[in-house]
Amino acid sequence: MVLGNPPWERVKLQEQEFFAPRDEDIAKAPNAAARKKLIASLPATNPSLWQEWTAASRRSEGESHLIRQSGRYPLCGKGDVNTYAIFAEHNRSVLGERGRAGFIVPTGIATDDTTKEYFSTLIQEEQLASLYDFQSGPGLFGEIGHARFKFCLLTIAKKSERADLVFFVRDVREIEDSWRHFELSPEDFAKLNPNTRTCPTFRSRRDADLNLAMYRRTGILWREGDPDGNPWGLRFLRMLDMSNDSGLFRTRAELEASGWKLDGHNFVLGEVRALPLLEAKMVHHFDHRFGDYSDRATGSQDTQLPDIPVTRLQDPTYAPMPRYWVEEREVSSRLDDRWERGWLLGWRDICRSTDQRTVIASLVPRLAVNDKFLLMLPGVESRLIACLYASCSSFALDYAARQKVGGTSLKYFTMRQLPVLAPSFYTADAAWSRGTTVRDWLLPRVVELTYTAWDLEPFARDVGDEGSPFLWDPARRAVLRAELDAAFFHLYGLARDDVDYIMDTFPIVRKNDEKAHGEYRTKRIILERYDALAAAAASGQPYVSPLGPPRRAT
Repeated sequence: MVLGNPPWERVKLQEQEFFAPRDEDIAKAPNAAARKKLIASLPATNPSLWQEWTAASRRSEGESHLIRQSGRYPLCGKGDVNTYAIFAEHNRSVLGERGRAGFIVPTGIATDDTTKEYFSTLIQEEQLASLYDFQSGPGLFGEIGHARFKFCLLTIAKKSERADLVFFVRDVREIEDSWRHFELSPEDFAKLNPNTRTCPTFRSRRDADLNLAMYRRTGILWREGDPDGNPWGLRFLRMLDMSNDSGLFRTRAELEASGWKLDGHNFVLGEVRALPLLEAKMVHHFDHRFGDYSDRATGSQDTQLPDIPVTRLQDPTYAPMPRYWVEEREVSSRLDDRWERGWLLGWRDICRSTDQRTVIASLVPRLAVNDKFLLMLPGVESRLIACLYASCSSFALDYAARQKVGGTSLKYFTMRQLPVLAPSFYTADAAWSRGTTVRDWLLPRVVELTYTAWDLEPFARDVGDEGSPFLWDPARRAVLRAELDAAFFHLYGLARDDVDYIMDTFPIVRKNDEKAHGEYRTKRIILERYDALAAAAASGQPYVSPLGPPRRAT
């Protein structure tokens, strides 16, 4: 029997953590490039600290080499190694025939890419006995700094016929609630996460059943190892790293001091342009102008940006100001000649299953983008990409994603395994508008929601719209989005009572709606549009939108 709470520490030496108590200037350097310059100057400025740093670096590198090369940790000794994973693998390796091991580790042991081989081995060899996932906050360690910290009690055995799973526990008494327990077979894991065999984080048996039904209907976005497994012809791209590429970033003050001139939200010096560096926090669903650094108070350390006033969003010439700019040639070199469109599609990396929304996708102008806005570059025609964008912004897909995100990040391996409808779904007739393909029914709604400023004119032209941007009308946009969400619930084959249930799994959306409108307006409008689409499909008559013709911005 093995019981324990192993240490949770990254093996790689962290510069900021190391220097925080030793040299404040290095620890608080504005970016990684500046920090490395200060470290490199230590032999002249502080030789004793340099010796301390080199000794710590040597020890860290030695530990990493031992873990990766010794052969003792073939499942977890890779990637950005954390000591909890190493102890988890050790616990498994020392199990006797009738032994068990129970230990406390971050829930990422079952959901993260770096530990996927470990967890998939537990599943394939039927060694997972139980996993009880806890989330800190009111009722459980509410006094700790991070209110959404997740960890689990993991129990493994040499052979276990069943795995008992519970997620999102806030109070130990919730373990006694049978409704929250569910079991998954190795075949279920293969259906839900065929690439990694990692664990979805269902809140109940109903969630497990609903998600299994969705996956059986759609498959996944990108099945690795299958020649036909990437129907969208996708490439993923992490364009500019905020640490490693920080030497390329220029502030407004630096550019102006060097003679650059502001042109819109770009800077120009002769024939050379510097493009805004779009950070993930600056965008949201159907909104590429969600945040503006010029609105942030001087010296503010708040990671959020103030809301953009509606009056500014109704100006089609308005473009937000970034924190940094990057020369255009760097953007072109990262995208290469395989992506010539004047716009990009991506999603926010930083997210949680407990946030208001989890998958936050956005279609943006062709700008520099940081590593927290991950790009997907499909190899299909633009009108189908617009449908993919709508899918990624839907509540239906978001609901499925919330069962997959166990930590604070939506990486490529998770995105690949979401139940995204294949292109063939969009070229079929819409059940609620026979004679019209799903693509042609979705497209005008996607374009109206997306094309609200001149900087996305290239997108509008690529999908066949020749007009000026559409007026930003909050009430109209709410109905347009509800129509899209209702359509996707139908496309996923979800019954009305399931849609009702799914919308109740977004408590922050409800809370914000009730504060702003006195009711859960989003759910009500979606259910109304769902019923109207269902009635049109049953009657054979085309769906009629309650909205009049759109208005263009002037």
